[in-house]
Amino acid sequence: MLGSGAEGMGTTSFDVRGPRIHVVGCGGAGTNSVHRLSSSGVRGVRTVAVNTDREHLSRVTCDSRVLLGDGAVRGTGGRPEIGARLAALHEKEVRAVACGGDLTFVIAGLGGGTGTGLAPLVANWARMAGAVVVGVATMPFRAEAHRQDAARRGLEALRAACSSLVVLDNDRLLARVPDLPVEQAFAVMDHMVGEVIRGLVDAVNERSLIQLDFPDLTGILREGGVSTILFGEGDVYAPDTVVASALKNGLLDADLHTTRGAVVQITTEPNVALRAVDVVLEGLRREIRRDARVAFGVRTDPAFDGSLRVMAVLTGVTSRLFPPTAEAASEFGMSMVR
Repeated sequence: MLGSGAEGMGTTSFDVRGPRIHVVGCGGAGTNSVHRLSSSGVRGVRTVAVNTDREHLSRVTCDSRVLLGDGAVRGTGGRPEIGARLAALHEKEVRAVACGGDLTFVIAGLGGGTGTGLAPLVANWARMAGAVVVGVATMPFRAEAHRQDAARRGLEALRAACSSLVVLDNDRLLARVPDLPVEQAFAVMDHMVGEVIRGLVDAVNERSLIQLDFPDLTGILREGGVSTILFGEGDVYAPDTVVASALKNGLLDADLHTTRGAVVQITTEPNVALRAVDVVLEGLRREIRRDARVAFGVRTDPAFDGSLRVMAVLTGVTSRLFPPTAEAASEFGMSMVR
Protein backbone atom coordinates (compact mmCIF):
# COMPACT_ATOMS: atom_id res chain seq x y z
CA MET A 1 0.00 0.00 0.00
CA LEU A 2 1.26 3.46 -0.91
CA GLY A 3 1.43 4.90 2.58
CA SER A 4 3.05 1.85 4.16
CA GLY A 5 6.29 1.74 2.20
CA ALA A 6 5.51 -1.82 1.12
CA GLU A 7 6.71 -3.16 -2.20
CA GLY A 8 4.74 -4.56 -5.06
CA MET A 9 3.79 -1.37 -6.94
CA GLY A 10 6.84 -1.18 -9.19
CA THR A 11 7.42 -2.43 -12.70
CA THR A 12 11.20 -2.30 -13.10
CA SER A 13 13.00 -5.66 -13.09
CA PHE A 14 15.62 -6.16 -10.39
CA ASP A 15 18.47 -8.57 -10.97
CA VAL A 16 19.69 -9.86 -7.59
CA ARG A 17 22.94 -11.24 -9.01
CA GLY A 18 26.14 -9.26 -8.78
CA PRO A 19 26.59 -5.97 -6.89
CA ARG A 20 23.51 -4.58 -5.18
CA ILE A 21 22.95 -1.10 -6.60
CA HIS A 22 20.13 1.10 -5.29
CA VAL A 23 18.85 4.42 -6.63
CA VAL A 24 16.69 6.45 -4.24
CA GLY A 25 14.83 9.54 -5.40
CA CYS A 26 13.89 12.02 -2.65
CA GLY A 27 11.17 14.63 -3.19
CA GLY A 28 9.67 15.71 -6.51
CA ALA A 29 12.85 16.27 -8.53
CA GLY A 30 14.54 13.15 -7.19
CA THR A 31 11.57 10.91 -7.92
CA ASN A 32 11.29 12.39 -11.43
CA SER A 33 14.86 11.26 -12.09
CA VAL A 34 14.09 7.80 -10.73
CA HIS A 35 11.03 7.59 -12.98
CA ARG A 36 13.06 8.42 -16.10
CA LEU A 37 15.77 5.95 -15.13
CA SER A 38 13.27 3.15 -14.46
CA SER A 39 11.41 3.88 -17.69
CA SER A 40 14.65 3.54 -19.64
CA GLY A 41 14.71 -0.19 -18.87
CA VAL A 42 17.88 -0.19 -16.77
CA ARG A 43 18.67 -3.60 -15.32
CA GLY A 44 20.47 -4.70 -12.17
CA VAL A 45 19.37 -1.79 -10.01
CA ARG A 46 16.67 -1.30 -7.37
CA THR A 47 14.78 1.98 -7.79
CA VAL A 48 13.04 3.68 -4.85
CA ALA A 49 10.90 6.83 -4.68
CA VAL A 50 10.17 8.71 -1.45
CA ASN A 51 7.91 11.76 -1.40
CA THR A 52 5.19 13.60 0.52
CA ASP A 53 2.89 14.00 -2.52
CA ARG A 54 0.67 10.92 -2.94
CA GLU A 55 -0.56 11.84 -6.42
CA HIS A 56 2.92 12.51 -7.79
CA LEU A 57 4.31 9.37 -6.17
CA SER A 58 1.61 7.19 -7.71
CA ARG A 59 2.79 8.19 -11.19
CA VAL A 60 6.42 7.22 -10.62
CA THR A 61 7.66 4.01 -12.22
CA CYS A 62 9.98 2.26 -9.76
CA ASP A 63 10.41 -0.84 -7.63
CA SER A 64 9.35 0.65 -4.29
CA ARG A 65 7.59 3.77 -3.05
CA VAL A 66 7.31 5.33 0.39
CA LEU A 67 4.77 8.06 1.12
CA LEU A 68 5.81 10.38 3.96
CA GLY A 69 2.91 11.67 6.03
CA ASP A 70 -0.73 10.74 5.59
CA GLY A 71 -0.99 11.96 2.01
CA ALA A 72 -3.63 14.55 2.89
CA VAL A 73 -1.23 17.47 2.43
CA ARG A 74 1.09 17.76 -0.56
CA GLY A 75 4.64 18.76 0.19
CA THR A 76 6.20 20.44 3.19
CA GLY A 77 5.67 24.11 2.40
CA GLY A 78 9.31 24.43 1.39
CA ARG A 79 10.52 23.73 4.94
CA PRO A 80 13.36 21.16 5.09
CA GLU A 81 12.91 20.65 8.83
CA ILE A 82 9.43 19.26 8.15
CA GLY A 83 10.82 16.94 5.47
CA ALA A 84 13.44 15.68 7.92
CA ARG A 85 10.84 15.22 10.66
CA LEU A 86 8.55 13.20 8.39
CA ALA A 87 11.48 11.07 7.25
CA ALA A 88 12.40 10.31 10.85
CA LEU A 89 8.79 9.28 11.56
CA HIS A 90 8.93 6.87 8.59
CA GLU A 91 12.50 5.73 9.21
CA LYS A 92 11.61 2.03 9.38
CA GLU A 93 9.75 2.07 6.06
CA VAL A 94 12.45 4.07 4.29
CA ARG A 95 15.29 1.91 5.62
CA ALA A 96 13.46 -1.26 4.53
CA VAL A 97 13.59 -0.29 0.86
CA ALA A 98 16.54 2.14 0.64
CA CYS A 99 19.19 0.29 2.65
CA GLY A 100 21.01 -2.95 1.92
CA GLY A 101 22.84 -1.94 -1.24
CA ASP A 102 26.56 -2.07 -1.93
CA LEU A 103 26.35 1.17 -3.92
CA THR A 104 23.49 3.60 -3.37
CA PHE A 105 22.67 6.75 -5.32
CA VAL A 106 20.54 9.32 -3.46
CA ILE A 107 19.02 11.91 -5.83
CA ALA A 108 17.37 15.18 -4.79
CA GLY A 109 16.63 18.67 -5.99
CA LEU A 110 17.66 21.09 -3.24
CA GLY A 111 15.93 24.24 -2.07
CA GLY A 112 12.50 22.82 -1.26
CA GLY A 113 11.33 20.96 1.80
CA THR A 114 11.06 17.26 1.05
CA GLY A 115 14.20 16.52 -0.93
CA THR A 116 16.38 18.92 1.07
CA GLY A 117 15.28 17.56 4.43
CA LEU A 118 15.01 13.91 3.45
CA ALA A 119 18.08 13.19 1.30
CA PRO A 120 20.75 13.65 4.02
CA LEU A 121 18.91 11.23 6.29
CA VAL A 122 18.48 8.59 3.58
CA ALA A 123 22.14 8.92 2.61
CA ASN A 124 23.25 8.54 6.21
CA TRP A 125 21.01 5.50 6.82
CA ALA A 126 22.31 3.79 3.67
CA ARG A 127 25.92 4.57 4.57
CA MET A 128 25.46 3.27 8.11
CA ALA A 129 24.10 0.05 6.57
CA GLY A 130 27.37 -0.43 4.69
CA ALA A 131 26.80 1.15 1.28
CA VAL A 132 29.07 3.46 -0.64
CA VAL A 133 26.67 6.39 -1.03
CA VAL A 134 26.76 8.81 -3.95
CA GLY A 135 24.53 11.85 -3.57
CA VAL A 136 23.28 13.57 -6.73
CA ALA A 137 22.07 17.07 -5.87
CA THR A 138 20.61 19.71 -8.18
CA MET A 139 20.99 23.34 -7.10
CA PRO A 140 18.26 25.90 -7.90
CA PHE A 141 18.66 28.78 -10.33
CA ARG A 142 20.41 31.84 -8.93
CA ALA A 143 17.20 33.82 -9.54
CA GLU A 144 15.38 31.58 -7.03
CA ALA A 145 16.70 33.59 -4.10
CA HIS A 146 14.12 32.18 -1.70
CA ARG A 147 15.44 28.64 -2.32
CA GLN A 148 19.16 29.34 -2.34
CA ASP A 149 19.74 29.50 1.42
CA ALA A 150 17.93 26.22 2.14
CA ALA A 151 19.70 24.61 -0.82
CA ARG A 152 23.16 25.56 0.44
CA ARG A 153 22.44 24.32 3.94
CA GLY A 154 20.99 21.13 2.50
CA LEU A 155 24.06 20.71 0.33
CA GLU A 156 26.35 20.82 3.36
CA ALA A 157 24.17 18.31 5.21
CA LEU A 158 24.19 15.98 2.22
CA ARG A 159 27.95 16.29 1.79
CA ALA A 160 28.40 15.22 5.40
CA ALA A 161 26.24 12.14 4.83
CA CYS A 162 27.62 10.91 1.49
CA SER A 163 30.77 9.13 0.37
CA SER A 164 30.73 11.27 -2.78
CA LEU A 165 28.43 14.13 -3.74
CA VAL A 166 27.79 14.96 -7.39
CA VAL A 167 26.49 18.53 -7.68
CA LEU A 168 24.53 19.79 -10.68
CA ASP A 169 23.94 23.53 -11.03
CA ASN A 170 20.81 24.67 -12.87
CA ASP A 171 22.56 27.93 -13.84
CA ARG A 172 25.10 25.87 -15.79
CA LEU A 173 22.22 24.03 -17.45
CA LEU A 174 20.74 27.39 -18.42
CA ALA A 175 23.99 28.36 -20.10
CA ARG A 176 24.08 25.04 -21.96
CA VAL A 177 20.51 25.02 -23.32
CA PRO A 178 19.29 28.64 -22.97
CA ASP A 179 16.56 28.45 -25.60
CA LEU A 180 14.83 25.22 -24.56
CA PRO A 181 11.42 25.38 -22.85
CA VAL A 182 11.71 24.87 -19.09
CA GLU A 183 10.19 21.38 -19.10
CA GLN A 184 12.54 20.21 -21.85
CA ALA A 185 15.55 21.76 -20.12
CA PHE A 186 14.79 19.87 -16.90
CA ALA A 187 14.34 16.73 -18.99
CA VAL A 188 17.90 17.24 -20.25
CA MET A 189 19.15 17.30 -16.64
CA ASP A 190 17.15 14.17 -15.76
CA HIS A 191 18.49 12.49 -18.89
CA MET A 192 22.08 13.26 -17.94
CA VAL A 193 21.59 11.99 -14.39
CA GLY A 194 19.99 8.83 -15.76
CA GLU A 195 22.69 8.30 -18.37
CA VAL A 196 25.48 8.63 -15.82
CA ILE A 197 23.89 6.17 -13.39
CA ARG A 198 22.91 3.79 -16.16
CA GLY A 199 26.40 4.07 -17.65
CA LEU A 200 27.99 3.06 -14.34
CA VAL A 201 25.49 0.23 -13.80
CA ASP A 202 25.96 -1.12 -17.34
CA ALA A 203 29.74 -0.77 -17.05
CA VAL A 204 29.70 -3.07 -14.04
CA ASN A 205 26.90 -5.48 -14.95
CA GLU A 206 27.04 -5.78 -18.75
CA ARG A 207 29.72 -7.56 -20.72
CA SER A 208 32.23 -4.99 -21.97
CA LEU A 209 35.32 -4.80 -24.13
CA ILE A 210 37.17 -3.46 -21.07
CA GLN A 211 35.29 -4.15 -17.86
CA LEU A 212 35.01 -1.51 -15.15
CA ASP A 213 35.59 -3.45 -11.94
CA PHE A 214 33.13 -2.79 -9.14
CA PRO A 215 35.87 -2.65 -6.45
CA ASP A 216 37.71 0.00 -8.51
CA LEU A 217 34.49 1.97 -8.92
CA THR A 218 33.58 1.92 -5.23
CA GLY A 219 37.20 2.49 -4.20
CA ILE A 220 37.19 5.85 -5.97
CA LEU A 221 33.69 6.84 -4.84
CA ARG A 222 34.08 5.73 -1.20
CA GLU A 223 35.87 8.90 -0.10
CA GLY A 224 35.27 11.03 -3.16
CA GLY A 225 33.85 14.15 -1.54
CA VAL A 226 32.57 16.89 -3.84
CA SER A 227 32.27 15.52 -7.37
CA THR A 228 31.10 16.49 -10.83
CA ILE A 229 30.08 14.68 -13.99
CA LEU A 230 31.26 15.17 -17.54
CA PHE A 231 29.27 13.98 -20.52
CA GLY A 232 30.15 14.21 -24.20
CA GLU A 233 29.25 12.50 -27.45
CA GLY A 234 30.45 12.87 -31.01
CA ASP A 235 32.41 11.43 -33.94
CA VAL A 236 34.49 8.36 -33.07
CA TYR A 237 37.13 9.66 -35.49
CA ALA A 238 37.41 12.93 -33.55
CA PRO A 239 37.73 11.79 -29.92
CA ASP A 240 39.62 14.93 -28.93
CA THR A 241 36.55 16.97 -29.88
CA VAL A 242 34.34 14.73 -27.72
CA VAL A 243 36.60 15.26 -24.70
CA ALA A 244 36.75 19.03 -25.30
CA SER A 245 32.95 19.17 -25.44
CA ALA A 246 32.60 17.18 -22.20
CA LEU A 247 35.07 19.44 -20.39
CA LYS A 248 33.39 22.60 -21.67
CA ASN A 249 29.87 21.61 -20.70
CA GLY A 250 30.29 20.49 -17.09
CA LEU A 251 27.30 21.14 -14.83
CA LEU A 252 29.30 22.45 -11.88
CA ASP A 253 31.62 25.44 -11.72
CA ALA A 254 34.56 23.46 -10.38
CA ASP A 255 38.34 23.35 -10.43
CA LEU A 256 39.14 19.98 -12.01
CA HIS A 257 42.84 20.25 -11.26
CA THR A 258 42.21 19.10 -7.68
CA THR A 259 40.51 15.89 -8.86
CA ARG A 260 41.59 12.90 -6.75
CA GLY A 261 39.76 10.20 -8.67
CA ALA A 262 37.99 9.63 -11.99
CA VAL A 263 35.60 6.94 -13.16
CA VAL A 264 35.41 6.98 -16.96
CA GLN A 265 33.04 4.97 -19.13
CA ILE A 266 33.39 5.00 -22.92
CA THR A 267 30.69 3.61 -25.19
CA THR A 268 31.34 3.37 -28.90
CA GLU A 269 31.14 1.23 -32.05
CA PRO A 270 32.53 -2.35 -32.14
CA ASN A 271 35.35 -1.42 -34.53
CA VAL A 272 36.76 1.36 -32.36
CA ALA A 273 40.48 1.96 -32.67
CA LEU A 274 42.62 1.78 -29.54
CA ARG A 275 43.90 5.26 -30.35
CA ALA A 276 40.43 6.76 -29.87
CA VAL A 277 40.23 5.35 -26.34
CA ASP A 278 43.74 6.57 -25.57
CA VAL A 279 42.94 10.10 -26.80
CA VAL A 280 39.90 10.28 -24.52
CA LEU A 281 41.78 9.10 -21.44
CA GLU A 282 44.79 11.32 -22.05
CA GLY A 283 42.55 14.31 -22.76
CA LEU A 284 40.91 13.89 -19.37
CA ARG A 285 44.18 13.15 -17.57
CA ARG A 286 45.66 16.45 -18.71
CA GLU A 287 42.94 18.31 -16.80
CA ILE A 288 43.22 16.51 -13.44
CA ARG A 289 45.88 15.85 -10.83
CA ARG A 290 48.81 13.81 -12.10
CA ASP A 291 48.42 11.33 -9.23
CA ALA A 292 44.63 11.00 -9.51
CA ARG A 293 43.31 7.44 -9.44
CA VAL A 294 41.56 6.59 -12.72
CA ALA A 295 39.33 3.59 -13.44
CA PHE A 296 37.80 3.15 -16.88
CA GLY A 297 35.70 0.81 -18.93
CA VAL A 298 34.98 0.50 -22.64
CA ARG A 299 31.70 -0.91 -23.90
CA THR A 300 30.84 -1.44 -27.56
CA ASP A 301 27.36 -1.18 -29.04
CA PRO A 302 26.40 -1.50 -32.74
CA ALA A 303 23.96 1.37 -32.22
CA PHE A 304 26.98 3.68 -31.83
CA ASP A 305 28.04 3.30 -35.45
CA GLY A 306 30.52 6.13 -36.08
CA SER A 307 29.99 7.73 -32.67
CA LEU A 308 31.64 7.77 -29.27
CA ARG A 309 30.21 8.72 -25.88
CA VAL A 310 32.29 9.53 -22.80
CA MET A 311 30.89 9.78 -19.30
CA ALA A 312 33.08 10.59 -16.33
CA VAL A 313 32.61 11.15 -12.61
CA LEU A 314 35.42 13.27 -11.19
CA THR A 315 35.83 13.20 -7.40
CA GLY A 316 37.63 15.56 -5.03
CA VAL A 317 37.00 18.72 -7.05
CA THR A 318 36.72 22.17 -5.46
CA SER A 319 33.85 24.58 -6.05
CA ARG A 320 32.68 28.00 -4.90
CA LEU A 321 29.49 26.31 -3.67
CA PHE A 322 31.41 24.84 -0.74
CA PRO A 323 32.88 27.43 1.63
CA PRO A 324 34.83 25.98 4.58
CA THR A 325 31.86 25.50 6.93
CA ALA A 326 29.57 22.64 7.87
CA GLU A 327 26.84 23.86 10.19
CA ALA A 328 23.81 22.36 8.47
CA ALA A 329 24.03 18.68 9.36
CA SER A 330 22.16 18.81 12.65
CA GLU A 331 19.77 21.51 11.42
CA PHE A 332 18.11 19.18 8.94
CA GLY A 333 17.91 16.27 11.31
CA MET A 334 21.21 14.43 10.91
CA SER A 335 21.50 14.33 14.70
CA MET A 336 18.35 12.22 14.79
CA VAL A 337 20.18 9.26 13.32
CA ARG A 338 23.70 9.55 14.74
